[in-house]
Amino acid sequence: MRGVRRIWKGRQSPVPTVPGNPVPTVPGNPVPAVPVGFVEAELFGGVRWHQHWEVFGGVYLPGHNPVQLLLEYVGLPDDLTGKRVLDVGAWNGAFSFECERRGADEVVAFSLEDPDLSGFNRLKAVLDSKVNYVLGSVYNLDPQVMGRFDIVLFLGVLYHLRYPLLAADMLRSVTAGQLFVETHVIDDCFIRPGKGSSEAIPLAQVAPVLRDVPIWQFYRRDELGDDRSNWFGPNVTAVLEGFGSAGFEISLLHRWGTRAAFRAEVVPRADFEGTYDGQDALVPLLDGLNLSS
Repeated sequence: MRGVRRIWKGRQSPVPTVPGNPVPTVPGNPVPAVPVGFVEAELFGGVRWHQHWEVFGGVYLPGHNPVQLLLEYVGLPDDLTGKRVLDVGAWNGAFSFECERRGADEVVAFSLEDPDLSGFNRLKAVLDSKVNYVLGSVYNLDPQVMGRFDIVLFLGVLYHLRYPLLAADMLRSVTAGQLFVETHVIDDCFIRPGKGSSEAIPLAQVAPVLRDVPIWQFYRRDELGDDRSNWFGPNVTAVLEGFGSAGFEISLLHRWGTRAAFRAEVVPRADFEGTYDGQDALVPLLDGLNLSS
């Protein structure tokens, strides 16, 4: 049965693999030395690690998602001094801790997992970190509660959502500056009826024009990667148009295999004018009026 705990299972779809530990650290953000008495087994044991990140010099989280490389692909600045950062779908927390390492004034890790079970609290303790963990879903983001952020990370989450456009709207509500998105895309991974992702074909093979048509392929079961937590696979155009409609100026920065990285900035949103969803702006104006007279 599908449940909220599976929404973020996601950082498991194909991402760049890391043979050994070749990814360099960010210049000016030195990795701390291994502390006296540190025992790797005590940190790593019993946790399902998805992220690959240098905790201390030469000591890496044993996951397969290369944090430094993905942040390079989305174009995250090396220097985040003075920035307020939100990491949506933080999971193990490596992206959050990396932002702190890059000098961010405040970092909020926002996710659905129990931080005691995901390894987040272990990392926070061993790093003596000030990153704050907030339990919640992207659908519950509220600027009245959390405020707005200069930097928002949304990495490896989009295709796990039943309501991706609602998520884009909620992200827009808490983004004051830039949004960084990394996701599965179907441009080279269109799944035909009755098939799985191992037999996927390029979208252009169905029809070349489809590359320029916003398409969200729905996964009713486990078609994508034998993973029932995957719900929708967008093509690159769908990501650009969907987030554009939410009030972002968004650009594709990098595409590799079945993944793509985007950077977006907040712009005035006009797409809702005259639409059903846009009518909620009228509610405060109608409050208290007697419309039956």
